[in-house]
Amino acid sequence: MNSLVSASTLATHLKTAECLSANSGMDELVILGVTHKSANTMDQLSTLVIPEAEQEAQLTELKEVLAADELVYVSTCNRVSFIIIARREPSVLLKVLRSWFIAKNTQVEVPPADQWVVLQGRRALDHLLLVASSLDSMVVGERQILGQFKQAFERAKTQKISGPKMHFLHEQVITIAKRVYTNTSLSEGKTSVASLAESQLSEYCAKHKHVTAVLVGVGKMIEQVGAFLSKVPHVRLIFVNRTKEKSDALVARFGGSSLSLESFLSDKVHFDVLATSTSAPHYLFGTSFFDPERHHGARLVIDLAIPPDVDPAVADLTGITLVNMDTLRRESRTHQKKRTEAVDEAQKILATGAAGIVDRWKVRTVNPAIGAIRERYERESLDLLNKLLEKDLPNLEYREKEVLSQWTRNMAKHWAVMHASGIKQVARQCCMKAVSTYLDGVGVERAGA
Repeated sequence: MNSLVSASTLATHLKTAECLSANSGMDELVILGVTHKSANTMDQLSTLVIPEAEQEAQLTELKEVLAADELVYVSTCNRVSFIIIARREPSVLLKVLRSWFIAKNTQVEVPPADQWVVLQGRRALDHLLLVASSLDSMVVGERQILGQFKQAFERAKTQKISGPKMHFLHEQVITIAKRVYTNTSLSEGKTSVASLAESQLSEYCAKHKHVTAVLVGVGKMIEQVGAFLSKVPHVRLIFVNRTKEKSDALVARFGGSSLSLESFLSDKVHFDVLATSTSAPHYLFGTSFFDPERHHGARLVIDLAIPPDVDPAVADLTGITLVNMDTLRRESRTHQKKRTEAVDEAQKILATGAAGIVDRWKVRTVNPAIGAIRERYERESLDLLNKLLEKDLPNLEYREKEVLSQWTRNMAKHWAVMHASGIKQVARQCCMKAVSTYLDGVGVERAGA
Protein backbone atom coordinates (compact mmCIF):
# COMPACT_ATOMS: atom_id res chain seq x y z
CA MET A 1 0.00 0.00 0.00
CA ASN A 2 1.54 3.27 -1.17
CA SER A 3 0.29 5.53 1.58
CA LEU A 4 1.63 8.43 3.63
CA VAL A 5 1.70 6.37 6.82
CA SER A 6 0.88 2.68 6.48
CA ALA A 7 -1.31 0.93 9.02
CA SER A 8 1.67 -1.07 10.31
CA THR A 9 3.81 2.06 10.66
CA LEU A 10 1.06 3.80 12.60
CA ALA A 11 0.75 0.78 14.87
CA THR A 12 4.47 0.95 15.55
CA HIS A 13 4.56 4.71 16.10
CA LEU A 14 1.35 5.10 18.08
CA LYS A 15 1.63 1.78 19.96
CA THR A 16 -2.03 1.46 20.70
CA ALA A 17 -5.16 0.24 18.90
CA GLU A 18 -7.91 1.38 21.21
CA CYS A 19 -9.41 4.76 21.94
CA LEU A 20 -8.33 6.08 25.31
CA SER A 21 -9.80 8.80 27.48
CA ALA A 22 -8.31 12.29 27.62
CA ASN A 23 -6.87 11.48 31.05
CA SER A 24 -5.08 8.36 29.86
CA GLY A 25 -2.94 7.68 26.79
CA MET A 26 -0.23 6.17 29.00
CA ASP A 27 -1.50 2.62 29.41
CA GLU A 28 1.92 1.12 28.68
CA LEU A 29 3.17 2.65 31.96
CA VAL A 30 2.75 0.17 34.84
CA ILE A 31 3.96 0.24 38.44
CA LEU A 32 4.19 -2.89 40.58
CA GLY A 33 5.47 -2.68 44.13
CA VAL A 34 5.13 -3.20 47.85
CA THR A 35 5.22 -0.11 50.07
CA HIS A 36 5.07 0.82 53.74
CA LYS A 37 1.33 1.32 53.22
CA SER A 38 0.56 -1.94 51.45
CA ALA A 39 2.81 -4.36 53.39
CA ASN A 40 1.62 -5.98 56.60
CA THR A 41 5.11 -5.54 58.07
CA MET A 42 8.18 -3.69 56.82
CA ASP A 43 10.16 -6.93 56.95
CA GLN A 44 8.20 -8.15 53.92
CA LEU A 45 9.92 -5.57 51.74
CA SER A 46 13.21 -7.37 52.30
CA THR A 47 12.19 -10.33 50.12
CA LEU A 48 12.09 -7.98 47.12
CA VAL A 49 15.43 -6.26 47.71
CA ILE A 50 17.96 -7.07 44.98
CA PRO A 51 21.58 -6.60 46.20
CA GLU A 52 23.27 -3.76 44.34
CA ALA A 53 26.08 -6.01 43.07
CA GLU A 54 23.50 -8.31 41.43
CA GLN A 55 21.12 -5.69 40.08
CA GLU A 56 22.46 -5.27 36.56
CA ALA A 57 22.37 -8.99 35.75
CA GLN A 58 19.10 -9.72 37.53
CA LEU A 59 17.20 -6.69 36.23
CA THR A 60 18.37 -7.33 32.67
CA GLU A 61 17.00 -10.85 33.03
CA LEU A 62 13.78 -9.59 34.61
CA LYS A 63 13.19 -7.08 31.80
CA GLU A 64 13.33 -9.94 29.31
CA VAL A 65 11.09 -12.18 31.44
CA LEU A 66 8.48 -9.41 31.71
CA ALA A 67 8.75 -8.67 27.96
CA ALA A 68 9.13 -5.04 28.99
CA ASP A 69 10.40 -2.27 26.73
CA GLU A 70 11.87 -0.36 29.69
CA LEU A 71 12.34 -1.00 33.42
CA VAL A 72 13.34 0.99 36.51
CA TYR A 73 13.84 -0.57 39.96
CA VAL A 74 13.36 1.61 43.05
CA SER A 75 14.33 0.28 46.49
CA THR A 76 14.17 2.45 49.63
CA CYS A 77 13.30 1.96 53.29
CA ASN A 78 9.69 2.85 52.31
CA ARG A 79 9.13 0.71 49.23
CA VAL A 80 10.32 -1.61 46.49
CA SER A 81 8.82 -0.67 43.14
CA PHE A 82 9.18 -1.78 39.55
CA ILE A 83 8.34 0.93 36.99
CA ILE A 84 7.62 -0.74 33.68
CA ILE A 85 6.93 0.24 30.08
CA ALA A 86 5.19 -2.76 28.51
CA ARG A 87 2.19 -3.71 26.43
CA ARG A 88 0.93 -6.43 28.76
CA GLU A 89 -1.86 -6.42 31.31
CA PRO A 90 -0.70 -5.38 34.80
CA SER A 91 -2.20 -8.53 36.32
CA VAL A 92 -0.09 -10.65 33.98
CA LEU A 93 3.04 -8.63 34.75
CA LEU A 94 2.46 -9.08 38.49
CA LYS A 95 2.01 -12.82 38.12
CA VAL A 96 5.24 -13.09 36.12
CA LEU A 97 7.14 -10.87 38.55
CA ARG A 98 6.08 -12.79 41.66
CA SER A 99 6.88 -16.10 39.95
CA TRP A 100 10.33 -14.80 39.06
CA PHE A 101 11.03 -13.85 42.70
CA ILE A 102 9.73 -17.17 43.99
CA ALA A 103 11.93 -19.08 41.54
CA LYS A 104 14.95 -16.99 42.55
CA ASN A 105 14.64 -17.75 46.25
CA THR A 106 12.42 -20.55 47.44
CA GLN A 107 13.55 -19.98 51.04
CA VAL A 108 11.58 -16.74 51.51
CA GLU A 109 7.91 -15.87 51.27
CA VAL A 110 7.24 -13.31 48.54
CA PRO A 111 4.45 -10.88 49.55
CA PRO A 112 1.04 -12.13 48.35
CA ALA A 113 -0.67 -10.36 45.45
CA ASP A 114 -3.05 -8.43 47.73
CA GLN A 115 -0.11 -6.58 49.31
CA TRP A 116 1.15 -5.23 45.99
CA VAL A 117 0.45 -1.80 44.57
CA VAL A 118 -0.64 -2.32 40.93
CA LEU A 119 -1.14 0.85 38.90
CA GLN A 120 -1.43 1.66 35.21
CA GLY A 121 -1.52 4.75 33.02
CA ARG A 122 -2.51 8.03 34.66
CA ARG A 123 -2.79 6.38 38.09
CA ALA A 124 0.78 5.14 37.74
CA LEU A 125 1.95 8.64 36.81
CA ASP A 126 0.12 10.13 39.80
CA HIS A 127 1.86 7.59 42.03
CA LEU A 128 5.30 8.48 40.64
CA LEU A 129 4.63 12.13 41.46
CA LEU A 130 3.46 11.27 44.97
CA VAL A 131 6.59 9.19 45.57
CA ALA A 132 9.07 11.75 44.20
CA SER A 133 7.48 14.60 46.17
CA SER A 134 7.40 12.44 49.35
CA LEU A 135 3.60 12.52 49.76
CA ASP A 136 3.65 8.72 49.68
CA SER A 137 6.64 8.44 52.03
CA MET A 138 6.54 7.10 55.55
CA VAL A 139 7.55 10.60 56.63
CA VAL A 140 5.76 13.13 54.41
CA GLY A 141 8.11 15.91 53.35
CA GLU A 142 11.39 13.98 53.60
CA ARG A 143 13.65 14.97 50.72
CA GLN A 144 15.86 11.89 50.69
CA ILE A 145 13.37 10.09 48.45
CA LEU A 146 13.95 12.58 45.63
CA GLY A 147 17.64 11.69 45.52
CA GLN A 148 16.85 7.96 45.68
CA PHE A 149 14.30 8.38 42.89
CA LYS A 150 16.84 10.15 40.65
CA GLN A 151 19.50 7.54 41.38
CA ALA A 152 17.13 4.70 40.44
CA PHE A 153 16.41 6.21 37.01
CA GLU A 154 20.07 7.06 36.40
CA ARG A 155 21.11 3.53 37.42
CA ALA A 156 18.56 2.04 34.99
CA LYS A 157 20.00 4.20 32.21
CA THR A 158 23.54 3.03 33.04
CA GLN A 159 22.34 -0.59 33.13
CA LYS A 160 20.68 -0.04 29.71
CA ILE A 161 17.29 -1.32 30.87
CA SER A 162 15.49 2.01 30.45
CA GLY A 163 14.94 4.17 27.37
CA PRO A 164 13.46 7.42 26.03
CA LYS A 165 10.09 7.12 27.76
CA MET A 166 11.62 6.58 31.19
CA HIS A 167 14.05 9.42 30.57
CA PHE A 168 11.12 11.69 29.71
CA LEU A 169 9.21 10.64 32.85
CA HIS A 170 12.32 11.10 34.98
CA GLU A 171 12.86 14.68 33.84
CA GLN A 172 9.20 15.64 34.07
CA VAL A 173 8.52 14.07 37.47
CA ILE A 174 11.68 15.51 39.05
CA THR A 175 10.72 19.00 37.83
CA ILE A 176 7.25 18.79 39.38
CA ALA A 177 8.57 17.29 42.65
CA LYS A 178 11.07 20.12 43.03
CA ARG A 179 8.21 22.57 42.54
CA VAL A 180 6.41 20.96 45.49
CA TYR A 181 9.44 21.26 47.78
CA THR A 182 10.04 24.86 46.70
CA ASN A 183 6.47 26.18 46.84
CA THR A 184 5.10 24.46 49.97
CA SER A 185 6.14 24.04 53.61
CA LEU A 186 6.09 20.27 53.19
CA SER A 187 9.80 19.79 53.90
CA GLU A 188 9.85 21.83 57.10
CA GLY A 189 10.25 20.11 60.47
CA LYS A 190 11.03 16.42 60.96
CA THR A 191 11.10 15.09 57.42
CA SER A 192 13.00 11.82 57.41
CA VAL A 193 12.93 8.43 59.06
CA ALA A 194 16.21 9.27 60.78
CA SER A 195 14.75 12.51 62.12
CA LEU A 196 11.87 10.57 63.68
CA ALA A 197 14.47 8.33 65.32
CA GLU A 198 16.16 11.45 66.68
CA SER A 199 13.11 12.08 68.87
CA GLN A 200 13.66 8.70 70.51
CA LEU A 201 17.37 9.44 70.94
CA SER A 202 16.69 12.88 72.44
CA GLU A 203 14.32 11.43 74.99
CA TYR A 204 16.77 8.68 75.96
CA CYS A 205 19.79 11.00 76.23
CA ALA A 206 17.81 13.46 78.37
CA LYS A 207 17.21 10.69 80.92
CA HIS A 208 20.79 9.40 81.07
CA LYS A 209 23.85 11.48 81.98
CA HIS A 210 26.44 9.33 80.19
CA VAL A 211 25.56 7.46 77.01
CA THR A 212 27.66 5.18 74.83
CA ALA A 213 26.11 4.96 71.38
CA VAL A 214 27.15 2.36 68.81
CA LEU A 215 26.29 3.19 65.20
CA VAL A 216 26.49 0.29 62.75
CA GLY A 217 26.81 1.02 59.02
CA VAL A 218 28.04 3.97 56.98
CA GLY A 219 24.97 4.97 54.94
CA LYS A 220 23.03 8.22 54.90
CA MET A 221 20.85 7.33 57.88
CA ILE A 222 23.82 6.50 60.09
CA GLU A 223 25.50 9.71 58.97
CA GLN A 224 22.42 11.68 60.00
CA VAL A 225 22.17 9.93 63.37
CA GLY A 226 25.91 10.42 63.92
CA ALA A 227 25.67 14.13 63.12
CA PHE A 228 22.79 14.46 65.58
CA LEU A 229 24.43 12.56 68.46
CA SER A 230 27.79 14.30 67.98
CA LYS A 231 26.08 17.51 69.17
CA VAL A 232 24.51 15.93 72.25
CA PRO A 233 26.60 16.42 75.43
CA HIS A 234 27.92 13.37 77.30
CA VAL A 235 27.48 10.96 74.35
CA ARG A 236 30.39 8.71 73.39
CA LEU A 237 30.22 7.49 69.79
CA ILE A 238 31.48 4.16 68.46
CA PHE A 239 31.17 3.63 64.70
CA VAL A 240 31.05 0.04 63.46
CA ASN A 241 31.31 -1.35 59.93
CA ARG A 242 32.50 -4.48 58.17
CA THR A 243 35.25 -2.35 56.63
CA LYS A 244 36.83 -0.46 59.52
CA GLU A 245 38.36 2.16 57.21
CA LYS A 246 34.85 3.35 56.32
CA SER A 247 33.84 3.74 59.96
CA ASP A 248 37.15 5.56 60.55
CA ALA A 249 35.96 8.15 58.01
CA LEU A 250 32.87 8.81 60.16
CA VAL A 251 35.06 9.14 63.25
CA ALA A 252 37.03 11.84 61.42
CA ARG A 253 33.79 13.73 60.82
CA PHE A 254 31.91 13.23 64.09
CA GLY A 255 34.49 12.13 66.66
CA GLY A 256 34.45 8.99 68.79
CA SER A 257 36.13 5.68 67.92
CA SER A 258 35.59 2.80 65.53
CA LEU A 259 35.48 -0.98 65.43
CA SER A 260 35.12 -3.62 62.80
CA LEU A 261 31.78 -5.44 62.81
CA GLU A 262 33.59 -8.68 63.57
CA SER A 263 35.13 -7.20 66.72
CA PHE A 264 31.88 -5.69 67.89
CA LEU A 265 30.00 -8.97 67.47
CA SER A 266 32.63 -11.02 69.27
CA ASP A 267 33.73 -8.66 72.06
CA LYS A 268 31.58 -7.68 75.02
CA VAL A 269 31.44 -3.98 74.15
CA HIS A 270 29.45 -1.83 76.57
CA PHE A 271 26.72 0.28 74.95
CA ASP A 272 23.53 2.09 75.91
CA VAL A 273 22.28 2.90 72.43
CA LEU A 274 22.58 0.78 69.29
CA ALA A 275 21.57 2.34 65.96
CA THR A 276 21.99 0.20 62.89
CA SER A 277 21.34 0.54 59.16
CA THR A 278 23.16 -1.88 56.86
CA SER A 279 22.31 -3.83 53.73
CA ALA A 280 22.87 -7.22 55.37
CA PRO A 281 20.42 -9.83 54.02
CA HIS A 282 19.90 -11.38 57.48
CA TYR A 283 19.69 -10.38 61.15
CA LEU A 284 22.99 -9.09 62.50
CA PHE A 285 21.70 -8.92 66.06
CA GLY A 286 19.56 -11.70 67.44
CA THR A 287 18.28 -12.11 70.99
CA SER A 288 21.46 -13.91 72.07
CA PHE A 289 23.52 -10.82 71.29
CA PHE A 290 21.75 -8.83 74.02
CA ASP A 291 22.79 -11.01 76.93
CA PRO A 292 22.67 -9.39 80.42
CA GLU A 293 26.47 -9.56 80.80
CA ARG A 294 26.95 -6.92 78.11
CA HIS A 295 25.09 -4.27 80.04
CA HIS A 296 22.74 -3.75 82.97
CA GLY A 297 19.91 -1.23 82.67
CA ALA A 298 17.73 0.24 79.97
CA ARG A 299 19.05 0.14 76.41
CA LEU A 300 17.66 1.75 73.25
CA VAL A 301 17.99 -0.15 69.98
CA ILE A 302 17.11 1.64 66.74
CA ASP A 303 16.94 -0.48 63.59
CA LEU A 304 16.70 1.64 60.43
CA ALA A 305 17.55 -1.17 58.01
CA ILE A 306 15.47 -2.84 55.30
CA PRO A 307 15.74 -5.81 55.59
CA PRO A 308 16.02 -5.45 59.39
CA ASP A 309 19.34 -5.84 61.16
CA VAL A 310 17.73 -6.67 64.51
CA ASP A 311 15.48 -9.64 65.19
CA PRO A 312 12.05 -8.19 66.16
CA ALA A 313 11.98 -10.70 69.07
CA VAL A 314 14.54 -8.43 70.77
CA ALA A 315 11.61 -6.15 71.66
CA ASP A 316 10.45 -8.78 74.15
CA LEU A 317 13.71 -8.74 76.13
CA THR A 318 13.71 -7.05 79.52
CA GLY A 319 15.36 -3.64 79.62
CA ILE A 320 15.45 -3.09 75.84
CA THR A 321 13.36 -0.66 73.82
CA LEU A 322 13.40 -1.60 70.14
CA VAL A 323 12.51 1.07 67.58
CA ASN A 324 12.34 -0.33 64.06
CA MET A 325 10.72 0.61 60.76
CA ASP A 326 7.32 -0.67 61.90
CA THR A 327 7.53 1.55 65.00
CA LEU A 328 8.48 4.57 62.92
CA ARG A 329 5.73 3.83 60.42
CA ARG A 330 3.14 4.16 63.18
CA GLU A 331 4.71 7.40 64.37
CA SER A 332 4.79 8.78 60.83
CA ARG A 333 1.01 8.51 60.54
CA THR A 334 0.64 10.96 63.42
CA HIS A 335 3.23 13.21 61.79
CA GLN A 336 1.32 13.18 58.50
CA LYS A 337 -1.94 14.37 60.07
CA LYS A 338 -0.18 17.53 61.24
CA ARG A 339 0.85 18.45 57.70
CA THR A 340 -2.59 18.49 56.10
CA GLU A 341 -2.43 22.06 54.77
CA ALA A 342 0.96 21.62 53.07
CA VAL A 343 -0.19 18.30 51.64
CA ASP A 344 -3.26 19.95 50.10
CA GLU A 345 -1.07 22.58 48.45
CA ALA A 346 1.28 19.92 47.15
CA GLN A 347 -1.55 17.84 45.70
CA LYS A 348 -2.77 20.83 43.68
CA ILE A 349 0.71 21.27 42.21
CA LEU A 350 0.88 17.57 41.38
CA ALA A 351 -2.54 17.56 39.70
CA THR A 352 -1.58 20.44 37.43
CA GLY A 353 1.82 18.91 36.75
CA ALA A 354 0.35 15.50 35.91
CA ALA A 355 -2.03 17.02 33.35
CA GLY A 356 0.91 18.74 31.65
CA ILE A 357 2.96 15.53 31.59
CA VAL A 358 0.09 13.57 30.02
CA ASP A 359 -0.29 16.27 27.37
CA ARG A 360 3.42 16.20 26.50
CA TRP A 361 3.48 12.39 26.56
CA LYS A 362 0.72 12.24 23.96
CA VAL A 363 2.40 14.80 21.71
CA ARG A 364 5.69 12.87 21.93
CA THR A 365 3.83 9.72 20.93
CA VAL A 366 2.52 11.22 17.68
CA ASN A 367 5.79 12.97 16.75
CA PRO A 368 7.02 10.03 14.59
CA ALA A 369 3.78 10.10 12.58
CA ILE A 370 4.13 13.88 12.17
CA GLY A 371 7.68 13.39 10.90
CA ALA A 372 6.42 10.85 8.38
CA ILE A 373 3.82 13.36 7.15
CA ARG A 374 6.44 16.06 6.63
CA GLU A 375 8.72 13.71 4.72
CA ARG A 376 5.91 12.53 2.48
CA TYR A 377 4.64 16.06 1.76
CA GLU A 378 8.12 17.19 0.74
CA ARG A 379 8.82 14.10 -1.34
CA GLU A 380 5.53 14.24 -3.24
CA SER A 381 5.76 18.01 -3.74
CA LEU A 382 9.26 17.76 -5.17
CA ASP A 383 8.18 14.88 -7.43
CA LEU A 384 5.39 17.07 -8.84
CA LEU A 385 7.82 19.98 -9.27
CA ASN A 386 10.32 17.82 -11.15
CA LYS A 387 7.59 16.63 -13.52
CA LEU A 388 6.59 20.25 -14.10
CA LEU A 389 10.19 21.29 -14.81
CA GLU A 390 10.71 18.38 -17.21
CA LYS A 391 7.52 18.86 -19.15
CA ASP A 392 6.74 22.58 -19.14
CA LEU A 393 9.86 24.42 -17.92
CA PRO A 394 12.85 22.50 -19.30
CA ASN A 395 14.85 25.63 -20.12
CA LEU A 396 15.02 27.19 -16.65
CA GLU A 397 18.46 27.99 -15.28
CA TYR A 398 19.83 25.84 -12.47
CA ARG A 399 19.58 28.72 -9.97
CA GLU A 400 15.92 29.29 -10.88
CA LYS A 401 15.18 25.60 -10.43
CA GLU A 402 16.81 25.72 -6.98
CA VAL A 403 14.65 28.71 -6.01
CA LEU A 404 11.53 26.81 -7.04
CA SER A 405 12.70 23.71 -5.16
CA GLN A 406 13.24 25.72 -1.98
CA TRP A 407 9.85 27.40 -2.36
CA THR A 408 8.23 23.97 -2.79
CA ARG A 409 9.94 22.65 0.35
CA ASN A 410 8.73 25.66 2.33
CA MET A 411 5.14 25.19 1.14
CA ALA A 412 5.27 21.47 1.92
CA LYS A 413 6.50 22.28 5.41
CA HIS A 414 3.74 24.88 5.83
CA TRP A 415 0.97 22.42 4.95
CA ALA A 416 2.54 19.68 7.07
CA VAL A 417 2.68 22.03 10.06
CA MET A 418 -1.03 22.74 9.68
CA HIS A 419 -1.81 19.02 9.80
CA ALA A 420 0.67 18.50 12.66
CA SER A 421 -1.15 21.13 14.72
CA GLY A 422 -4.45 19.34 14.12
CA ILE A 423 -2.99 15.93 14.95
CA LYS A 424 -1.52 17.17 18.24
CA GLN A 425 -4.82 18.71 19.25
CA VAL A 426 -6.65 15.46 18.51
CA ALA A 427 -4.06 13.53 20.56
CA ARG A 428 -4.46 15.93 23.50
CA GLN A 429 -8.25 15.95 23.49
CA CYS A 430 -8.97 12.35 22.54
CA CYS A 431 -6.70 9.42 21.73
CA MET A 432 -4.32 7.69 19.36
CA LYS A 433 -7.06 5.89 17.46
CA ALA A 434 -8.61 9.27 16.74
CA VAL A 435 -5.25 10.44 15.36
CA SER A 436 -5.27 7.54 12.92
CA THR A 437 -8.83 8.41 11.93
CA TYR A 438 -7.82 12.06 11.48
CA LEU A 439 -4.96 11.13 9.14
CA ASP A 440 -7.28 9.03 7.04
CA GLY A 441 -10.04 11.64 7.13
CA VAL A 442 -7.92 14.47 5.72
CA GLY A 443 -6.71 12.24 2.94
CA VAL A 444 -3.10 11.78 3.89
CA GLU A 445 -3.44 8.04 4.37
CA ARG A 446 -4.05 7.32 0.69
CA ALA A 447 -1.72 7.64 -2.22
CA GLY A 448 -2.76 10.42 -4.54
CA ALA A 449 -4.45 12.34 -1.78
